[in-house]
This record gives sequence, C-alpha cells and structure tokens, in this order.
Amino acid sequence: MKRHSQQIRDISMLTRAAIFLAWTGIFLCLTVSANAQVDRSAISGTVSDASGRVLPDVIVVVSDDASGFYRQVISSAKGTYDVPELPVGTYTVTFTHSGFETLRFDQVTQLLGVTRTLNPTLQVAGAKVQVDVSASEQPLDQTSNTLGTATEEKQIKELPLNGRNWATLTALAPAALDTGGSNQRSIRFAGRGRDDNNFTYDGIDATNIINQAQQPYVRLAIPLDTIREFRVDSMLATAEAGGTAGGQIIVSSPSGTSQYHGDVFEFFRNNIFDAREPIDNLNPDQPPFHLNQFGGSVGGPIIKDKFFFFAAYEGYRQILGQTLPGFVPSDAFRAQVLAQSPELAPVVNAYPHGGALVSPDIAQFVGNGRQIVNENSGMFRLDYRFSDKTTAFARANIDSAISTVPLAASGQYLNGQTQSTSSPVNVALELLHMFSPTLLNEVKFGFNRSTAINTNINQTGEVYAFNVPGFTQLNNNRISTGVGNSFSWIDNLTWVKGRHVLKIGAEVRRIQMNQGSTESGTISFPSLDAFAANQVSSANLTSTQPINGLRKTQVYGYIQDEFKWRPNFTLNLGARYSFFGIFSEVQGRGNPFDFATCGPQGFCGVGASFGQPNYADIDPRFGFAWAPDAFKGKTVIRSSFGMYHEDGQLDDQNLPDSNEVLRYSLSSKTIPDLTFPIDPFLVDATGKISPRAQDRLRKDTMVMQWGLSVQQALPQNFVATVAYAGSRGTHLLTLSEVNVVDAVTGVRPYPNFGQVDWRGNGNNSNYNGLSLSLKRTFARGLLFSVNYMYSHEIDDGSNGSGDGDSLTAQNVGCQACERASGAFDARHVVNMNAVYELPFGAGKPYLNEPGLMRSIFGSWEVNSIVVARTGFPVNVTVDRNSADVPDGNTNNQRPDLVPGVSLTPPGGSTIAEWINPAAFTEPAPGTFGNAPRNLGRGPGAWQLDLGLGKHIPLTERLRLEFRTELFNLFNHPQYGQPQADFSAGPGIFGSIISSVNSGPVGTGTPRQIQFMLRLAF
Repeated sequence: MKRHSQQIRDISMLTRAAIFLAWTGIFLCLTVSANAQVDRSAISGTVSDASGRVLPDVIVVVSDDASGFYRQVISSAKGTYDVPELPVGTYTVTFTHSGFETLRFDQVTQLLGVTRTLNPTLQVAGAKVQVDVSASEQPLDQTSNTLGTATEEKQIKELPLNGRNWATLTALAPAALDTGGSNQRSIRFAGRGRDDNNFTYDGIDATNIINQAQQPYVRLAIPLDTIREFRVDSMLATAEAGGTAGGQIIVSSPSGTSQYHGDVFEFFRNNIFDAREPIDNLNPDQPPFHLNQFGGSVGGPIIKDKFFFFAAYEGYRQILGQTLPGFVPSDAFRAQVLAQSPELAPVVNAYPHGGALVSPDIAQFVGNGRQIVNENSGMFRLDYRFSDKTTAFARANIDSAISTVPLAASGQYLNGQTQSTSSPVNVALELLHMFSPTLLNEVKFGFNRSTAINTNINQTGEVYAFNVPGFTQLNNNRISTGVGNSFSWIDNLTWVKGRHVLKIGAEVRRIQMNQGSTESGTISFPSLDAFAANQVSSANLTSTQPINGLRKTQVYGYIQDEFKWRPNFTLNLGARYSFFGIFSEVQGRGNPFDFATCGPQGFCGVGASFGQPNYADIDPRFGFAWAPDAFKGKTVIRSSFGMYHEDGQLDDQNLPDSNEVLRYSLSSKTIPDLTFPIDPFLVDATGKISPRAQDRLRKDTMVMQWGLSVQQALPQNFVATVAYAGSRGTHLLTLSEVNVVDAVTGVRPYPNFGQVDWRGNGNNSNYNGLSLSLKRTFARGLLFSVNYMYSHEIDDGSNGSGDGDSLTAQNVGCQACERASGAFDARHVVNMNAVYELPFGAGKPYLNEPGLMRSIFGSWEVNSIVVARTGFPVNVTVDRNSADVPDGNTNNQRPDLVPGVSLTPPGGSTIAEWINPAAFTEPAPGTFGNAPRNLGRGPGAWQLDLGLGKHIPLTERLRLEFRTELFNLFNHPQYGQPQADFSAGPGIFGSIISSVNSGPVGTGTPRQIQFMLRLAF
C-alpha cells in the first residue's frame, strides 16, 4: 500500500513537472521583448534632414570619456535608431552621415530605467554643428508607460536624509506613502502593501527574502555611497521590471572611472541641539542622544580604460534615551489581585510600579530606556572591459547590524527589551556581450542573504505574554531565528530589429529559508475584574520549534516588444510568466494541516506536499506613449494596463513546517473554569490542539492595474504630469480562524482540535488615485520635484500579500463584513524636494571673481524635503470574554455604536481624547459589535527638513563640504494613532501617547540638528 501511494505521488510529481516544462518550452519559443533594461537606460529616436525626410545609414556613436565606454549603431531604413543597455551616466552622442555635417550632443545625462528620445536634424552644408544638451535637462520619456520616477545622483548626495537611509528617498516618488520612520517597512505605493514591493540591486534580488522589506534597524544594507542612481515605479511596471504588483525599486551601483575619486565623511548629532519628543515631557530631563555616521569611498582605474574598482564603507553608532510610557496596576489593585488570586503573583509583580492614577485600578508608568544600534557596511565592485563589445563586473555588499531597544506593545512600553541582529549580504556578477550593434546579451548571477535573530527579554521570566485590558502588555521571553538565501541565474537578450526593440529574459531563483523559535504563548483576560478573579478568556502556547530548512525554486520570464509604430507613437506589448513553486522541508519534517483537503483528521501527514503550485501565471501588459506632432514633442500621452501575479510574503507560506511541534489553543468558551497557570489544562489535549492551517489550494495573489497620464514640457526645464491610476487586487492574503465554535450547537465542528489559525488568499482590494507632479532635473543650479496624490483604497481586511497589511475578521464567517477603507488609506499625500545652488561663486552669475567675498558667500547650497499627509483610519476594538462571542473568537472584536453620538468628542479631538468614548458601548453577549472596521481617522502629519551647505575648494581636485541639516525644522508634532482599545477605559481609550516614529531617524522625529563634514577628491 505504501509503495502504491509512493508511485501515485511520483506520477503526480512527474505530471506536474511535465506540465511545467511544457509551459517553459512554449514560453521560450514565443518570447521576444523590451525597453531600457531596468538597471540601465537607453537612447532612441529618428534622424531626419532639414526637409523632414528620414535618413537611413546614419552612424550614431555614444561615448563616455570618463570610463572609455563606446557604442555604435546605424539608423534603419526608416531613420530610426536604438542604443539599449546603456549604463547610467553622462555621454556624448554624435550623428554622422555622408554628405551631411556631423551633429554632436554633449552632456547627455542618462537616468535609470529611462529611454531618452533624441530626434536630430542633420544639415547638408555649413560649419560643424554642436548642440549642448545639459547634463540634467529633463527629457520627456516617449516610450515608457509606468507611474514612477528616477532619483538622480544629486538628490542622493545633497538632500537632507535623517539617518542616511536611501529608502527615505523612495517616499518622494509619485503615489508613495510613508507611514513614519522612512524605512523599507514604512513606505508603500499606490494602495499596495509593503510586501508587494520588490527591491533589486544591479538587477539582483535585494529583498529581505523571508519578507520583502529589510529589518527597520538595518539602514546600511545598501549605503548611499554605493548607489549611483535608483528608480521607483510605483505601479504599471513593464513585463521586464514588474516582478510584483507593488513598487518596483531598482537600484544601480557606481563603478570606478579613469580618474581616482573618493571621499571621507562624518555626520554628527547630539541631543543638546534637539527638541524634545512630546512624550519626553513626562521626564524631568531630556533623554540623551548621540549619533555618528562615518565612512568613505574610493574608486579609480586598475588598468587605464580597462579595469576599474570602487569600494565604500559606512559605520553607524547610535545611543538614544527613550521615555517609556505605559499603564500598570495601581497599588490598590495590585493588592486586590494578590489577595483574591495569589497564583497571579508572578504576573502582577512583573508590572513595574506606576505614578499618577488614571483610574482607581490603573496607574501611569513612565520609564527610561535606551535604543543602542551599531552597524557596519562595506561594498566592493570591479569592472572589466574585455573589448568594446564585452564587459563584466562583480560586486559584493556586506552589512552587520546589532540593535537593543525597548520592547513595544501597541505604542506602549514597560521594562522589556528586544535584542536583534542582522547580517545582509548581496552579490552580483554580470557579463554583457554585444554580438552586433543590434544584438546584446546579458548574463547575471546573484546571491542575496538576510538574517534576523530576535530575543525578547521580559520581566516575568514566563514564556507567555499577558494581555489585560487597560494595562500595557507583558511580553513573552521568545527567541526567533530567521535566515533567508536566494540564488539567481538571469539572462536577458536584446535585439533591435527595425522599429522593434525586442527582448527575451528569464530568471531561475533558488530560495532557502531556515527558521526556528523557542517556546512562547499568550494569555488574555477579558477585563480587570476577570484578571483579579483569575478568569482567563483565552490562551495559546507553541512548543519550541527547531530550526528547519525550507526550499523552493522560482522561475520567471518575460516577453516584450517596444514597437515604434510611428516616430511619435510607441506601443509596449509584453507578457510575464511566473512560477513561484511550493516550499518543501529538507528533511521532510513539514506536516500540513488543512481540513478542506485532508479531511477531519486535519493533518495531511509528515512529508506531505505543502500545496498545489500554480503553473499558469501569465500576465499580459500593454500600453502606448504618444507625442502628438501638434505639440512639437512637448506633450506625451500615455496609457497602459497590466496584470501582476506575486508570491507574497514567504513567511506566510511556512505554516506546515511549524506543525512539527505541538501548539495549543484554550478558550473559556469551551473551558469555563480556565485559569492561570494553564499547565493543568494541557494534560488532556483533546479539543486544545491548535495546528497552523494553510490553504493547500491557495491561488497566487493577482492585481490588475490601469492608468492614463499626460506629461507636458514647460519652460525652464520643468515637466508637469497629470495621471490617473487604478487597481484591483484579488486572492490577497487572508488571515482567519477555523474550527471556531458553532453558535447554534456550542461545539466545534472538529472537537478533537481547538481554534485553528488559518491562512489563505481570499481577500480583495480596490484603489483609485489622481496624481499631480511637477519636476525639474538638476540644471543651472536648481533641482525641484513635487508630487500630490488624492486616492482611496478599500479592502476587506487585506491590501497586500503580507501579514503586515492583513488582519483577522471580527466574524470569520463574514469576510465581506470587513469591507472598509484600508488601514493605510491616506486621502491626501504631498511630497516635495529641492536642491538649489545659490547664484554666488565660481561659475555663477554673481561673485564669480576670486576674492574674499567669493570665499565667504560663494558656493552655498540650500536643500529641502517636505512631506505631508492626512490621517490614517482607526480601528476601534474591544476586549471580550470568548464565552460572550458567538463563535468564541476574540480577535479584533469591535464594540457597538451608540446611535446619534458623534465620534468626535464634544470639545473637538485632542491628544488627551481624540475619539469620543461615549460613542461606543459593549456588545451584548452572543452578538458581534456593529461598529464598522476603520471607522475613525487619526491625526495627519507634516514636516519640513532643511539643509544648508558650503563647498570649499582646497586644491584643483580636493574640496571640503560642510553642511548643517535640520529635520522637522518647525518641530511640528508627529503624533501616532490614538489608543483604540475601548476596554482600556476612560483616560486611556482615545488618547495619543506616542509619535509616528519612536526612533531617532526618518520622518516623524522632533526637530533635530545634524552636522556633516566631507572631504572629497
């Protein structure tokens, strides 16, 4: 029988493999493709004479003296030409044809992922003509359909960035939203979740693997000095670039040139220059703060015009004192608990003593903690030119971050700590060969590694966290380990054929994920009275999970044709194929649990398949870009549509692996006398085993996107864009519970088990947005960019593919009842940035002659960033005894609304009372609350950052730069969300006790002043 079952499994596996190979073969046979390679740029256009006739056989040469780069192509019979796969940089472009004068464009700046259109007109007679195109003149992209922007080198080097985290700059893209903190985990795009974002570095996977975004304390995985340029496509990415439905963040690294260049720098901050956090007013003394960021870079030739190197290092040292607000038992209530339930002594005594009374039973706690972070990051890159046709590079980034910070619970703190370490690594190898001026191939290998080891240190010594309404959570002592590796093999082929730019591309990616954790659990009490009486509402416990190894293989491919139907009308037609695969455990220890596919026993068996892979994720993408002749190339109209499948957060696909060990779920709904300690209730595990269930027939997340935009070139190198974009997400991550209590019978459908966590893909979302942008790339001393977005995102509990953007429904039998504005739906968002060189000094209109006045007032620069948004929705919840909830599930329960009572307090919303507690009441036993999800709105946020710097030339090649940066110049309070647990009671519910950012870097801090000194050559 076993042999027969094995044969069936083998046949099934072979069948799936045959289907997969068939799809792959069909795909590769049909594949043709794209526009500028995502981590490079391109130049294209049409050559004509003075009469307007197109010119074939024009020799087009693109060269860069700094690196010795040289590329030559010839215009087609239609006069069109394309120069694809150009590294980001500044070039000279010449056009030569027999019988015509040579035309040369100097200082042609190529931005990442942008195809510049140059339509030259050659003259028959006369002197040689030279046209200077400013290095920063803003080109209208007449080929791309994406909603996004390139961030140029001037912004990266000059804008005031709090913490020098490059992710801060991604929040300056159209349709970007920073929830506070300005790191990869706080920034979302166009209504999608953070795990919908995709990060690549030189075309190589640069995600955190286990989930997309890097750990929040990892700021230097890609230091600023190791970025030449990066691009953000907020939505509507092409078949080549769009690996997910969220923002595509594409980063390119710098290389050495024919001259040696480099710098050393130091950024310094101290609390004596800074304003206080609003919460610091609870402390008599301002908490200390010291931050130093330092490092340097150097690059140059090893063999002139052939072999180059670039290396960089950056260090980060932070000590930040932090005021810790929380809520604890009053002395009187503490005594009551000890007298009434002495077995709770280790719990109640773990709460620190408080000060001022919030109520007779609750006191406010004010503690002092420290955030200590040390990080070191290094990067090395080698470039080699075998010939004008063949180039190669190798790059490696290594980072190590150690963080010790207070342990938070819903914006509140006690005396717990969490210690975290992470050591990301990213490696890229590339070989590019040009077979002919119209045929190029690029081969890459990439390695990406992320690690995260987190240790919670609490005051109870218990493996349990304790939830008591009104008190700050006592966290558990838990150690978790996560290591992710990805290995990528990539090939891209570009073929220019007449009016077509065709590309075929494929990637095979091998994923390794190793995770484990120590024993941990949570015990919840429904009220203060229940806590005093030791009446537990619910409890769960997970045994120690050994470190297991999960493996899977992903395959991607794309086809795309950038077809110049007319010189001013480009069609982008393409498709992307994704095979995400299914995890398996290296030693076969995984044990999937799914009532739907494995029957009443739930467990599918050790070594059983985690699920059914999807082989048919084919995503068509098409659009057009039209520059009407009537507007003389100054206006571009674009529209596009695309489908996007994605794998989602890998950490949501490991549930069968965790079923190697026992997990318990206990509820007063089925155990009326449930008390602490819960160990006696675990002796008989019947009805208490609670595995983690995963839908083995889950579908991959799918998002449809569409958009229309009009871009207009304005005087003074400004470009304005008006865009509409919409999307619909289906099969989004769904967090839920199964085997809940039947409200009619009072028993669970499968009585051998308790309530079971379940994950699948059943949620939906909808997004519509209007984007207005005005941009000027750096030219004649000024760079400027401003973006405004009006949008609305609606979902039924999830707006993405990761658990950071999903929550369990109040009534798991009615997911549609959760439909509401998404958790991060900010209706109005504005971001602006500018770099302005004052018009004084060498090469400027004023004070350009040597002398004292030029030395003092010359070469000054002012830089600024402004961000603003309206408030996020607030989801008001209530703590309930599981016996009072119809199905016994106490997750995310909501109160009843009091008819006719406004959510706004009578005197208006204040920090002490943002939400009116009189608007809510406890639901009656046996009913669900009728308050909708996300019915309130929290405070908005805005801030202005300003930098003032001076460049001081020391010698012809050596210069010194001094800069002062002021973050949140006007010290505008950046308040977080109000306390939304109605059960916390008056004085706590509705109050705001935290800022949007409790750390020292990113947006949302109080005013801080930073000084910088840089020596460059």
